[in-house]
Amino acid sequence: MERFKIYNIIHHDQLGQITLTLAEDNNFLEEMFNRLKGKGIKIKFLAFQQEREGSSHLTLCVERGDLKIMEKLLSNHPLKEEAFQINPEAGMVAIYGPHFVERPGVVDVMHHALSSRGVKILAISTTISTCCFVVPASQIVLAINILKEVFEIPQGKV
Repeated sequence: MERFKIYNIIHHDQLGQITLTLAEDNNFLEEMFNRLKGKGIKIKFLAFQQEREGSSHLTLCVERGDLKIMEKLLSNHPLKEEAFQINPEAGMVAIYGPHFVERPGVVDVMHHALSSRGVKILAISTTISTCCFVVPASQIVLAINILKEVFEIPQGKV
């Protein structure tokens, strides 16, 4: 089978992952995004899911150094303690390629390659040109090496 050609592998091993469960009537997201913007905190990964029962789930990653600010922001809001979890040892690997919308199966290939070799997948987000996987920071090098084997990447683009 022909390997998918990609432009680059993007990676980051110094992230913290925050997972939130919010009630439907909660205006917390707008407030949180405004506070993050005001403090200059960049969101490196974001995935949102609306549930039928009226709650939603949000997973985001920020620089590990910004986790204390995030923890304070979350603890100052009337969220139940079980409504958020923080993983201070997260990383992200992403593949970037212009034709993902034209060729089905890119996410499947990436998911299978990583999961079949023991990489723990914590979250996934995709666009028409990028597939991002959040994994433990300790597995970033392994994930990059696997992706180099599976995808065709121009020399010097990792």
